[in-house]
Amino acid sequence: MLRASRAGDVPSDGLGIETRVSRWRTWIQISCCVFLLHIVLPGCATRPRSSAAPVRGTESQPSSTSSTYRGPSRAPEWSTQPHSWGKLDSIERWLRESDEGGYWQVEGVLQLAEGQLRFAQEGARGAGSTSQDLVAFRRDSALGGFQAAMEAPDATGEQIARAKRGIVTARGILRGVQGPSEASADLTPAVPIGGLVPRSAWSASRADAGNMKPSTGRWNWITVHHSVFAPATGQLSDSLDVVRRIQRQHVDAEDYADIGYHFLIDREGRVIEGRLLKWQGAHAGDSSKNRGNVGICLLGNFEEEHPSRKALASLDKLVLELQRKLRIPRKNVRPHSAWKETKCPGKNLMPWFTRR
Repeated sequence: MLRASRAGDVPSDGLGIETRVSRWRTWIQISCCVFLLHIVLPGCATRPRSSAAPVRGTESQPSSTSSTYRGPSRAPEWSTQPHSWGKLDSIERWLRESDEGGYWQVEGVLQLAEGQLRFAQEGARGAGSTSQDLVAFRRDSALGGFQAAMEAPDATGEQIARAKRGIVTARGILRGVQGPSEASADLTPAVPIGGLVPRSAWSASRADAGNMKPSTGRWNWITVHHSVFAPATGQLSDSLDVVRRIQRQHVDAEDYADIGYHFLIDREGRVIEGRLLKWQGAHAGDSSKNRGNVGICLLGNFEEEHPSRKALASLDKLVLELQRKLRIPRKNVRPHSAWKETKCPGKNLMPWFTRR
């Protein structure tokens, strides 16, 4: 402790009062400079400048272009894999087994469609020995995926734009591809109505292949059904919910190995892929009635309502394509009621059979 015992004495350290005050002032100035250099100025340098004064009474909002939605932090493994059949298999498996919806659900459907389109492009250019019916199948599968992604409620603007570009590309470069002249039992036919909505789009559960019968013979029949329960709206998502419900009912209540129908058509005329044509269906009755019998189901209850024009137009086109490709005569296109005692496919759909 510094003490001055008498007036005029100096402290024991030999420094006068004025000298000590000067040193304290210098120390305070140095401390302020350090604080400014290390704390205040770096914060000012990183703070963005605003060219306009903030509007009084409003909170500042981030710019819509300042950041983009990147989806969930945990991206699926397939999201960074290069283009390959293995990647498409991974996406299809993930779509079947994953419970995650939203961004990555849409991205999976979109990347699957983009991969199918790329393989269709390669086939159309003559890469390898790809047949035209396989090119058309890949094209239509891609178109269905792009359509599903574009209409998904969780799709981002960037995903919708990619889906639109994919549709334009598929229609443009593969316009000349037609279905084969020979019947093919193991390929889904090319459906010329804007694309087939693939199984992956409605997250179909895995089929129990061990309990299904391969379609080894000719296709001789086409049977038309109605689903009884209908989608709540014309949105694709509602239609796919009904298709999933049908599959659950067939598997859980009827003990089928998969959804029983090969194709389903909603009120907007979309054709949705059901059981693959390489498998015998489960829709007409016993095994003898299902053998060589393609099952088509229109979504709705046509005892109470009338099928839409779009649905009937798609039914016309699908049936004609199946007849041409699988060589099924017109007289072998039947209602479900032709095989068993039932009101299916409904009194309001029955006139379609006589108008054909």
